[in-house]
Amino acid sequence: MTAFTQTARTGSVRWSRVRGIGAVAGVAVLLGTAALAPLSMPNAFASDGTGVAVAARTQNFAAADSAEPVVDLGISDIERIGATNAAAKSPSKQLVGAPLYTLAQFMFSGAIEWGGYKFTYYSQQVLPGQGLEVPGRHVNEDGYVSDGDGFIVLAGSAPKGTVFPTPFGYQGKIYDRGTVGNHLDVYIR
Repeated sequence: MTAFTQTARTGSVRWSRVRGIGAVAGVAVLLGTAALAPLSMPNAFASDGTGVAVAARTQNFAAADSAEPVVDLGISDIERIGATNAAAKSPSKQLVGAPLYTLAQFMFSGAIEWGGYKFTYYSQQVLPGQGLEVPGRHVNEDGYVSDGDGFIVLAGSAPKGTVFPTPFGYQGKIYDRGTVGNHLDVYIR
C-alpha cells in the first residue's frame, strides 16, 4: 500500500507543479502584453491592405460612399457671419475675431486647451448677481458673462484686471480667483 500511496502523491505533486508553472506563464504573458501594448498601438491599424504594416505617419484614410449625410462639426459660416455682425452692432465689444469654439462646443467638451492655457467654464448660476463685482456685468449674446467693456469674465491666479486672448472670439479679463497657473475659468450664463 505504501507503493500506491507514493505513486499517488508523486502524481499530485507533479500536477500541482505543472499548474503552478502554467499559472506563472499565464501571468507573465498577460503582464508582458499589457506592458508592451502602448509600444505597438501606433502601428496597430496601419496597413496598406496587403497584410504588410506601413508607418503610421503615412497612413491615409479614404471616405467610403455612404447614404448618410456628411456632418460638419466645425464653425459654420452662419456662426462666423453672426459674430462679425455682432461686432459691427456694438463696436465697444472686445471681439477679436471669429470664435474657434462656440459656447455649445465649449460646454460639450468641458475643457479646451488653447494657446498654452486650459479653459474650463463656470456658470454664473452658481454665483449670481452681485456675488462678483464686475462693472457693467451682463450676459452677452453669445452666452458669456461680460463686463461693460465687452471683456468676458475669467477666474485665474493672474492679477485681477489681466487680459487674456481666448478662443471664444473675445478677450477675457481676470475678475475672480479659483484656478492656478495656466488654467482659466470662463464665466458663462
